[in-house]
Amino acid sequence: MPDNLYALGWQILTDPDLSALVRRAYTQGVVLDTWMHGDWQAEIVPAAQNQLAQEAEVLAAQIRREPIAGPVYPFSFPYLTHLFQAVLTSMALFRVHTQSQVKCVSPQAVTQARDTLDHFAAQEPWGLRAVLRVFHVIWSFEDLNALCYFRRLPRAEFLSGISHRPWVQELLADQLSLYLRMGLVKEWLAGQGEMLRLTPRGQEVLRELTRILEDSGELAWRANQQRWDIFRILDYDTVFHAVLPDYDEVTQTFLDFRPRQSGMQVLEVGAGTGRVCVDMGLYQQVLPGGQVLALEPSPAMIARLQDKCTQHHITNVQVIRGHAEQLPLPDRQFDQTLAVAVLHFTDVEQAVQDMVRVTKPGGWVGALLPPPEIDVREIPMVALWLRPLSELAEEWGLPFSDRNGLAPGRLEAAFRQSGLEAITLWPVPMTVTVEDPQAFFALGVKGAAIFQHVLARLPYRERGHLLHQLEQRGKELVTQTQPEEQRHIYYGEAIWGQVPQDP
Repeated sequence: MPDNLYALGWQILTDPDLSALVRRAYTQGVVLDTWMHGDWQAEIVPAAQNQLAQEAEVLAAQIRREPIAGPVYPFSFPYLTHLFQAVLTSMALFRVHTQSQVKCVSPQAVTQARDTLDHFAAQEPWGLRAVLRVFHVIWSFEDLNALCYFRRLPRAEFLSGISHRPWVQELLADQLSLYLRMGLVKEWLAGQGEMLRLTPRGQEVLRELTRILEDSGELAWRANQQRWDIFRILDYDTVFHAVLPDYDEVTQTFLDFRPRQSGMQVLEVGAGTGRVCVDMGLYQQVLPGGQVLALEPSPAMIARLQDKCTQHHITNVQVIRGHAEQLPLPDRQFDQTLAVAVLHFTDVEQAVQDMVRVTKPGGWVGALLPPPEIDVREIPMVALWLRPLSELAEEWGLPFSDRNGLAPGRLEAAFRQSGLEAITLWPVPMTVTVEDPQAFFALGVKGAAIFQHVLARLPYRERGHLLHQLEQRGKELVTQTQPEEQRHIYYGEAIWGQVPQDP
């Protein structure tokens, strides 16, 4: 029986469509929010909690009536109920966390989560069983990864989920039973009581699970969601200026290279909280008669930008939600299209191409970016401070940081490949400082999420503990180092190019 179960599990894991299935799930909102660090979580009102329990029972009953396309491990009705309640809860929380003005999970959010789940299942050949496949990949990764990381865990601690999976602990007993029967986990008695450890077979399965999550983009997606989740509660403007004290001056130099005129139509891609289009007066430069369209993907950022426009009685800034790679705009609309400190978070070639598409012939496209592949360890204090992250990255064969700036030459190449002419690229000096370690930690470590590719591979509790320890370490180091050890001048990139005139 163990070998039969293992063979079945391995057959499912090596299904060539499994990575694509995981990708289809999270891109459609069928998600499990394992990236959260507990900074903020929406409250679930009692009526919504009751509805979650009821919907989960309906789904559990439904999946037991579905025809089975192949051998499936016979999970119990209580197990399936807990699983669907966990999935729906996570989906409802995710919906709330991506809506800036919503503070709690309501029955309406639960209904929307159920509708999303039904829509996903209706499109999949496996129906609701596709949901089981997706979440067993994610949960199994969390479980086996914790045993690999800690080397061994007391059985009681594993079953409590406190170390690695503080959600749906009710499922852990059944899943541990399955791991034991498949030969992925071994138990033995030690001085601390009954212990669990990963077997060679379990290590093989963990490698395959990691590959699936990497190939599907799920781990990278977690990192991006962590970024938006932190930005929701972050005083972004304050910490940005504390870490990059001369960035406004640098931005102004970039803007002045191609001045705006009254009546112009300007698009700012990735407008954030309005640092450029509002605080730096971009909207004033196109008056009278001109307009700035501010595009931003984060609902939290959009809410703050709209508040600024209301407070300052600004009427010529229109705010829309969207992504740089797929601008929801018609062709040839803008005299200038620009992006400040944004394109390194995008598929830069696609983003620049779309920026060119929406710009008028003869118009200008510009971008200001941080230094190519910036390494914050050039700041001596940071090298000491973030050494634990450096060591983990080295141990796992990962780069120290991710989404930390484009590779040298990639920005200019993207501009040239898009057909822009009269391209001007120049280096711009910018200071990065950690003299306010809490600001740097909030923006650079948690908000920018450039270390999430490392943190995502840590068990949940260990991830939280490491972040807490690093935050405290930063407060200590700032008192033990000199000002010159707490800052560094880097060279970012500024670029402008002109859209060709029609023949």
